[in-house]
Amino acid sequence: MRLGRDLFARWAIGARPSLIIGFVAAAASTIIGVTLGLIAGYLGGVADKVISWIIDFFLSLPILLLVLAIVPIMQKSLAGSGDLTPDETSRIRFMVLIVILFVFGWMGLARLVRGEVKSLREREFVQAARAIGVPTRAILFREILPNLVGPIIVSASISVPAYITYEATLSYLGAGLVEPTASWGRTIADAQNLFATYPLWLWPSVIGLSLLVLALSLLGDSIR
Repeated sequence: MRLGRDLFARWAIGARPSLIIGFVAAAASTIIGVTLGLIAGYLGGVADKVISWIIDFFLSLPILLLVLAIVPIMQKSLAGSGDLTPDETSRIRFMVLIVILFVFGWMGLARLVRGEVKSLREREFVQAARAIGVPTRAILFREILPNLVGPIIVSASISVPAYITYEATLSYLGAGLVEPTASWGRTIADAQNLFATYPLWLWPSVIGLSLLVLALSLLGDSIR
């Protein structure tokens, strides 16, 4: 690159945006998925049909192709008519990635929660709460939701490495984070062009990304 950069420092700091995006997107998608799953599973009827149709619609979309098209469109719409500096472009890409990942990532958890709630709403403690006039909100958040903590935590812990992988893939393809933000996906894309002359630049990011995703996946398995 001949920019006088400390490549090890950029490798070390490259994990930070991936972790932030992964955890923030996982938290947001968990909130959306749990909320819609509770509503669909408990209310049933029209609400269940509408939410189930939305879930099926999103699951049928080619997410990677859509993201590759949506990211530059959102960046241009947020930028307006003015030219952006590299720092501004990087910040916009960072926020756009978070939004896109949780918008397209809540469906699996919503379907899981919906199925569990459909089973729990017929249990005796829920029927008893209904009989004595407990409000619906209290039934959902005091009676049903505590019984879903295990599956929700497992789903959230598994989604974090998935989002990190998505971010690295999008950055590698040029639709994710851009310079000057350090990112392992961006580093892999830049290093492959100089692999013949300096292969050491590529492997630390590949190994670091693989170990990070493996560690978070093992954490999710242990929680399960």
